[in-house]
Amino acid sequence: MATLVLALHAAPAADAPAHYRSLLAYHYAQAALVSGHRIEMIFFYGEAVLHAAAPESPEAATLIEQWQHLAQHHQIPLVVCPTYAETHYQLDTEQLPPLFTAGGLTEFSQAVARVDRVIQF
Repeated sequence: MATLVLALHAAPAADAPAHYRSLLAYHYAQAALVSGHRIEMIFFYGEAVLHAAAPESPEAATLIEQWQHLAQHHQIPLVVCPTYAETHYQLDTEQLPPLFTAGGLTEFSQAVARVDRVIQF
C-alpha cells in the first residue's frame, strides 16, 4: 500500500466549488485509509488555511470537524502553512484549533520526500 501526502488548496467555504474540492479531498482521504494506504500529512496551503479559521458557514464547520476527527482517529498531522495564513488572512497560528499545527514548506517538502505519492486538491 502507498504512503501519501495530501495537499489541500481549497477553502472550506460555503461557495460550491471550493467546498466541494475540500469535501472531495476529505472523502478521498477516507477511501485511501479504508483501502489500506497511510497518510503521512495533510497540508493546508493557499485558501485551505481557512480550515484553521473560524468557519463561515455550518457546512464549513462540519467539514473542519470531519478533518479533525479523521486526523485524531488515524493520527494524521493537519499542517497549516503559517506564512500564508498570517500574510493573507492574518490568522494567528499560535492559536490554531485542536489537531492543526503550523508547518511551512520545509515540513511539507520533508514529508513529500518520505512518501510514495502527493495528491493535490
